[in-house]
Amino acid sequence: MEKGTPHVRLHIVKRMVLEGKVRTTASAVAGAIELGFNPPPFDEMCAVIQALTSEDFFKSMTAYVDHTVWHDVYRPVWKRQKLYLKLIVSDDVLIVSFKER
Repeated sequence: MEKGTPHVRLHIVKRMVLEGKVRTTASAVAGAIELGFNPPPFDEMCAVIQALTSEDFFKSMTAYVDHTVWHDVYRPVWKRQKLYLKLIVSDDVLIVSFKER
């Protein structure tokens, strides 16, 4: 299922990241390194999230395995690179995907 509005409002996501309630998958870290982010890329990945705007939002979609879990997808431009970010927000922000689009 997909929808055209974020499952979690962006200001809540940003606040959670500022509070340190954020983690990432190994795949997202590998994607950030492939994009040229300096290892460890975690701080810069968080900076990208803090710079997101509502215009960067692309879609929300449910996970393939569990249709009760929503992924918010953003497509920002960061340092002239077009990115694709997929976030799951529950008790924290999980950066699921971080790659070039």
